[in-house]
Amino acid sequence: MVDESALRLDILDLQAEQRRLWSVIYLLRAVAQIDDVLAALQANDLDEADRTLMLVYRSLDRAYAVSAEQDKGPIDSFRLQISQLRDELRLRPEGSDRRLRQIRRLILSLVEA
Repeated sequence: MVDESALRLDILDLQAEQRRLWSVIYLLRAVAQIDDVLAALQANDLDEADRTLMLVYRSLDRAYAVSAEQDKGPIDSFRLQISQLRDELRLRPEGSDRRLRQIRRLILSLVEA
């Protein structure tokens, strides 16, 4: 017969792994959305860029909600940077693409960790 405490630990481990996978899914969704923002910026479509930046923020929000404690800080930093980009988009769009590429790289490095 399987020890109940071992079974509980297995269930907790599986739940933690499930949360980690969902966090990765949401982070990768944010990366794909950042690519969409970059395309909108290249086409000089600031309305689409703004709308898609909001989607990036929402994906990061969802990743934050299910992420491990050690990943919450970096994800919160990404959210802050995306929010700042949205605020500055109409005033100073130049340099936004460089900042987005940097955020994209950092998100991917978090996923790979």
